[in-house]
Amino acid sequence: MTEQLATRTSTRRVLESLVGIPFTEGNRVDVLRNGEETFPAMLGAISAARHTIDLLWFGWRGGDISHEVAGALAERARNGVRVRVMLDGYGGKHIDRDDLRLLRNSGCTVFFYRPMLSPRMTVWNLRTHRRVLLCDETVALTGGTVIDEAWTGDGLRPGRWRDTAFRVRGPAVNGLRSAFVAAWMQAQVRLPGGLVSEADRFPEISRAGDTSVQVLRTPSQPGWSEAAVAIAALLQTARDTVRVTSPYLRLPRWLRRVVTDAAQRGVHVQLLVGGPHVERPSIHLQGELDFQPLLDAGVEIWRYQPAPLHAKVVTVDGAVAMVGTANFDTRSLALNEQVCLMLDDPAVVRVLDEHFAEDLGRSERVDPDRWRSRGLRRRTFEVAADVVGRPLRGFGAIGLAGRRP
Repeated sequence: MTEQLATRTSTRRVLESLVGIPFTEGNRVDVLRNGEETFPAMLGAISAARHTIDLLWFGWRGGDISHEVAGALAERARNGVRVRVMLDGYGGKHIDRDDLRLLRNSGCTVFFYRPMLSPRMTVWNLRTHRRVLLCDETVALTGGTVIDEAWTGDGLRPGRWRDTAFRVRGPAVNGLRSAFVAAWMQAQVRLPGGLVSEADRFPEISRAGDTSVQVLRTPSQPGWSEAAVAIAALLQTARDTVRVTSPYLRLPRWLRRVVTDAAQRGVHVQLLVGGPHVERPSIHLQGELDFQPLLDAGVEIWRYQPAPLHAKVVTVDGAVAMVGTANFDTRSLALNEQVCLMLDDPAVVRVLDEHFAEDLGRSERVDPDRWRSRGLRRRTFEVAADVVGRPLRGFGAIGLAGRRP
């Protein structure tokens, strides 16, 4: 890697050239840490909407926060705001039925994306993992948050998830709007209305801040996605530091190689993953198969201790970040629809790195020697979890995770 590619400016040029999507200037991106900041921002944007609200969300469950969000959307719909809600057929299947009835009875259009009982078996495993809230076509939110009581709070207790979301103002809102529209139009065979209605104003979006943003809208399809290309480009142009926060660490072979190559050429690579509080232990066991080669290459692996971890953040050299809905694993980079923001702004990245440092202070580092000496029983569980999980994460990602295109 030449020295010219190891600069902030050329990293942006690399991303634009390889992904084929330009950055937009003049955006404001607010980092929302945990539910205690995310949900007030979400409810505030909803209550301020006067024309349109579009919500595309992977996970919606229940609790008081579910009632609040549903109530806020219903109130806007009753006051003449067009409200469209699309939930993934898997991630949103546990929405509170009373909240669902409230939304529909108040005039909100609610649709489940690719229902699990669909006769189209080929799409059962291809989910939309996107989260986009768009209000009045001028402000948007995205991130990993699930609308559920467990996502409220400060992320410092076992029952409260540690997560990060982002509020966006400025031209990048158009990219997030496109992420909603693409999924919504796939549902038009079962929904009334067209691509554009009288409620759509298409306002001119003025400069709101100093952050340059590239919006990636990765589809659910086999092979390499924009997100996969972007993460490979970031790791291969990194010069000093790479910090990754991801709940899951199930790496395709190419990504494991790119991470280890970065560490071996002297980049300080730190990975923060889930610790003792996890929702799906088998998924974490699958990821542990990658620990040893990463540790041997000098990669630091840390496990977050106080609460379940769900944030998805990659920062590089204190200048560029990749955030949004994609985990650091095969499903996110190939099988699920995602929305990711590439942020070119040292000020925003500084905030993310400060949060990362604070999270490390609440984490335990995986010791390479102790990990190497773990027992046969643990190793057996890792292999078994990996074998069982392959059909759900890898077989459909031919060209990205498999040996043959």
